[in-house]
Amino acid sequence: MALLNEAKCDVATIGNNEGMTISHEALNHLYDEAKFIVTCSNVIDESGHLPNNIVSSYIKDIDGVKILFVAATAPFTPFYRALNWIVTDPLESIKEEIELQRGKFDVLIVLSHCGIFFDETLCQELPEIDVIFGSHTHHYFEHGEINNGVLMAAAGKYGNYLGEVNLTFEAHKVVHKTAKIIPLETLPEVETSFEEEGKTLMSNSVIQHPVVLKRSMNHITEAAYLLAQSVCEYTHAQCAIINAGLLVKDIVKDEVTEYDIHQMLPHPINMVRVRLFGVKLKEIIAKSNKQEYMYEHAQGLGFRGNIFGGYILYNLGYIHSTGRYYLNGEEIEDDKEYVLGTIDMYTFGRYFPTLKELPKEYLMPEFLRDIFKEKLLEY
Repeated sequence: MALLNEAKCDVATIGNNEGMTISHEALNHLYDEAKFIVTCSNVIDESGHLPNNIVSSYIKDIDGVKILFVAATAPFTPFYRALNWIVTDPLESIKEEIELQRGKFDVLIVLSHCGIFFDETLCQELPEIDVIFGSHTHHYFEHGEINNGVLMAAAGKYGNYLGEVNLTFEAHKVVHKTAKIIPLETLPEVETSFEEEGKTLMSNSVIQHPVVLKRSMNHITEAAYLLAQSVCEYTHAQCAIINAGLLVKDIVKDEVTEYDIHQMLPHPINMVRVRLFGVKLKEIIAKSNKQEYMYEHAQGLGFRGNIFGGYILYNLGYIHSTGRYYLNGEEIEDDKEYVLGTIDMYTFGRYFPTLKELPKEYLMPEFLRDIFKEKLLEY
């Protein structure tokens, strides 16, 4: 917050990290010290109120030109519900907010944390928008992109680029608009201590004895076993599935700190409890046994590693010669209900389409590293 204040930020919106990776109370107080406006039109509590210090839209007057900022974030409904928030349809919420402010603004800017495909739809639905500042899908446009008269501007991820948009006005209306990105390495270097400060904040000792936990992409290690066991126990499930690539770094230390655990498991990934019948569980085991993504470069859905790695099955087995599936040594029955513990990134349809449609409970706000830390205390 101090950095955004120092940067003289005017307007911001929220994304996954603000809306889905901290508690309800934490989001309500996240912007207590903000000296800038935070706007988001599609996240409310169960009483219909926006989070504290967040407004549904904002009009900024610059030399008599009134600029309306409207924002929305991606509707990951089950995650928000798990934190007692309601996330509404971003397109409809943007439309409604524009109508509420109709006649009060000259320029319309949308801050979208909904991704490039949503933004393209927005251009077709609302060509009156002057500029969309895009995010969420980590895309960027070197010189912006005009879509149905709307300027789409985006500057990638991790602060690799600085984005610049220039608007030219005549009679309070935009007559020309351009966008460009500036690579960070071309800017003067500024020495900061943020990384060291971050390490200091996570320097608390967790384990005071030697620990050797190594990773591998193509076979199960002790570290992978402990992580899978952690997921199973935390979700109160009978079995669990994870992927080896979740372990990003080894831990080979005489003393383990919070920072070491964060480096091993940097992902903002939560656990999920899935109830399913044996026939579906068999489908998931069969798909995992194919190991389709073992050496695939993976990104998105909260994954902060590089290679996906092989699937790690806990309490699950398959005997190829007989074609039989087992849970904890007992054969899985098609019509019997089971409980599977796994991670949220598997529930969006990319890796296990079956999981997307099954009843499930997202367990938040704890991340993988939080539950793994508790497991390490037993190590």
